[in-house]
Amino acid sequence: MFVRCATVLMVVAWSVSKVHHFQLHWHRHSQSYAAAELLLDSEVCTRPHLRMGLREFDNCSSAEAFVLMSPLNRAVYSLAEEMHVCGNNRCAILYMDITDRLPYIFVSVVILIALIVYKCGRDYRRHSAAAQSDMMQLPHHKAE
Repeated sequence: MFVRCATVLMVVAWSVSKVHHFQLHWHRHSQSYAAAELLLDSEVCTRPHLRMGLREFDNCSSAEAFVLMSPLNRAVYSLAEEMHVCGNNRCAILYMDITDRLPYIFVSVVILIALIVYKCGRDYRRHSAAAQSDMMQLPHHKAE
């Protein structure tokens, strides 16, 4: 009973947490959407000669790309990426951690293999000695 209650409580807490994160994503994307629409309606994006004068500082193209998707869809996708195993570059960070520690991992694996080989050799010698000892003993029978 306790396990079931604890599981239900954990699922409810996780769900409430995800609803909260969804609302935060939606609010953030709504603000960015409004800012992108404001930029697109401004003089900077409506006057071509002014836009060309800005060159690399022209953010109109990124605002146009941002407006293509609604804040609701962006919030759903952000929440899905947050829940995905490799979302928010988790796998890339894990890969970098592993490659940064590769020499330590290699040394640990070599030591582990050496210990396993040593143990197998010791067991083989022990079994070999036991087999030789058994060979030198006379057979004995149980008294019935």
